[in-house]
Amino acid sequence: MSPVVLSLLCGLGVGLVLALLSFGRNFRTLREALSHIASPGTLSVIIATRNEEAVIENTIRSLANAAPDAEIIVVDASTDRTPELLAALQREIPQLVVLADPHRCGKPAALNHALKQAKGEVLLFLDADARLDREALGFYRSLVAHPHNPVVFADFAPYNRHRTFAVVLQELFFSLAKAFVFSGLFWRPVFMTCGLFLRREVLDKAGEFDPQTLVDDFDLGNRLASHGIFAKFVRGPACLIQYAPSLADLFAQFLRWYTGGVREMLEELKSGQFSYAVLMALLAGVIYLPWFSLWIDLGLGTWVLLRYVVPGFVTALYVGVLIPYWLEGPTWREALLNTLVGPILLHLLLQVTILLGFVRAFGRHRTWYKVRRERA
Repeated sequence: MSPVVLSLLCGLGVGLVLALLSFGRNFRTLREALSHIASPGTLSVIIATRNEEAVIENTIRSLANAAPDAEIIVVDASTDRTPELLAALQREIPQLVVLADPHRCGKPAALNHALKQAKGEVLLFLDADARLDREALGFYRSLVAHPHNPVVFADFAPYNRHRTFAVVLQELFFSLAKAFVFSGLFWRPVFMTCGLFLRREVLDKAGEFDPQTLVDDFDLGNRLASHGIFAKFVRGPACLIQYAPSLADLFAQFLRWYTGGVREMLEELKSGQFSYAVLMALLAGVIYLPWFSLWIDLGLGTWVLLRYVVPGFVTALYVGVLIPYWLEGPTWREALLNTLVGPILLHLLLQVTILLGFVRAFGRHRTWYKVRRERA
């Protein structure tokens, strides 16, 4: 058997094992969470808005129908018709509280302002485009009501009407994230602050969001972890959200995530959390391994890594990414598109945005990019 074939077979085996481990991790998390449920406590839903006229009315109405007992707090910094729509909804929906954003400097500060008003025992953070029906709200509220599940990150799915290539590619990206990142398979679980349920006393321990951060979710995760509290990603009823509609939106969103993420990790390093140096090195190794292999082989005057390591790496990448995606049940056309080009394009996109994000992390860039919405 040639070394190249052996490398491909090893990559196939590694990819299969990774996919199996991710499935097992998510299954165990769901089973463990379901073994600890309680009667739901009072709920405060918190949404920060800026120019969300395309989606905000449907979001608020769906929440009011799904949880008529919940307090809904919206902090608004809009210059479009969003304030007008919110004012009309406030007259119709008694539990809706609309606050003008006094800071207008991004989502974290807006969330902090809302938290000063929230009265619920359980908090739910949502983006302005999110949809949760009565079944989903009841399911996750019963989980987080139990002290064993202090922070629960809800499963999610897109509801974009236009299935652009960017939306299809994100299905692949988020299936990867659900399998290996949100699940906490290799590191502490990461989450988004959309579809995030947590008990109020837990947030009181962690403290307010950093108003300067570009990644409020990563910031909160770090502070929760310092208290030994970790979110559980639960594969239950989906919170419906909109994915970035174009590749330009997706690129800008990734760039914000990785600029902010690198900054947060550098701050943790400054505070003595040296495990983040290992994490950054491992991430760089995974993302840039083909380039590292090329440079090393050129330096040594040999093609050992490119011939015998990179084929296995690429195979493991394909298999590990695609199996969780196939299990999501995409249409055959979208599955074929992502199978043929998705992993390579996604890997290249990550290479570029992570590199640019690393460079930008040392600057003063604080722009909070908001993805464009489809009218719901």
